[in-house]
Amino acid sequence: MERIQWDDLPGSLKNAISVRTGPITTGHAVADGMNSPLAAVIDTETAKVFVKGLPSGHRQAKTQLREAAAAPMVKGISPELLWQFDEAGWNVLGFAHLEGRAADYRPGSPDLELIINLMATLAAVEVPNGHEPVKYAEDRWKSYVDDPRDAEVLAGPSLIHTDWMPDNVLISGGRAWLVDWAWATLGAAWIDPACWLLRLMAHGHTAEQAEALARRLPAYATADPAHVDVFAHANVSMWTEIDEQHNRENTAAVWITTIARAARRWAQHRGVL
Repeated sequence: MERIQWDDLPGSLKNAISVRTGPITTGHAVADGMNSPLAAVIDTETAKVFVKGLPSGHRQAKTQLREAAAAPMVKGISPELLWQFDEAGWNVLGFAHLEGRAADYRPGSPDLELIINLMATLAAVEVPNGHEPVKYAEDRWKSYVDDPRDAEVLAGPSLIHTDWMPDNVLISGGRAWLVDWAWATLGAAWIDPACWLLRLMAHGHTAEQAEALARRLPAYATADPAHVDVFAHANVSMWTEIDEQHNRENTAAVWITTIARAARRWAQHRGVL
C-alpha cells in the first residue's frame, strides 16, 4: 500500500488530527510498514504523536478497530492509544510516540532476552468480556489445514499478536515494546512463540535454536506437540500461498519468500511435511 507523504494529506484530515493534538509544527511519513497509507510522526507544541490511518471505506479499515480494541489491554507493553476518530473520510488512530529501533533477531542478539520477557508479560494479559472485534485463531488458519475442524486446537482465551516481524518489536529504554495490533487475535497462548520462531529462523536460527528459544515461554513448552504440528503444517500452506500470490502479481518480496522457506524447514524439522 502506497504511503502518503504528510504534505500531500488532505487539509481536512490534517485539521481533524490537529483538533486532537493542538497545533502541529512538523510532520513526516515513516518508511517502515506497508499496510497503512497514513503512517506519520507529527511534532506538536507539547509532544510527538504517531498517527496511522486508512480511508474509512477501505476493506482493511477493520484493522484500525482491532488495534483500538487491543489498546486498553496492552498498556505498558505497547505505546498508549491517545485518541481515535472516523472523520474527513478517514479512520485514524493517534499513539504516544516511542523512540526506538527495530529488534535484532539474529543469533546471539541481546534483544532476544528482552523479547522473551515481553512475551511472558503479554501471556499474562487478561481479556475482558466484550473483546470484539479481534480475530479468532481457529478462523484465521482453518483454510490452511486439511480439515477445518483441525484448526479448533488453535482456539484459546489469550490475546496474541501473531505478527512478530522485527519492525513490530521496538527496543527502547532497555526493554522491548510491541506495536501494530492490526492482527489482534484470541487463541492459544503458544501461538505467539510459534509465530516468533519462524521469524527467528528467517534471521539465521536453525529450527532447533528457534524452538529452544520458544520453549523459554511456558505456553510453548507445555503445548501439545500434535497441536503445534497442526500449526506448523498450516503455516506452510499459508506462507506458500502468500508467496505465490505475490509472484503472480509481480509484487514479490524477499522477506515473504524467506518466511515461506522457514515455514517449510520448521515443518520438516517437526516431521509434518
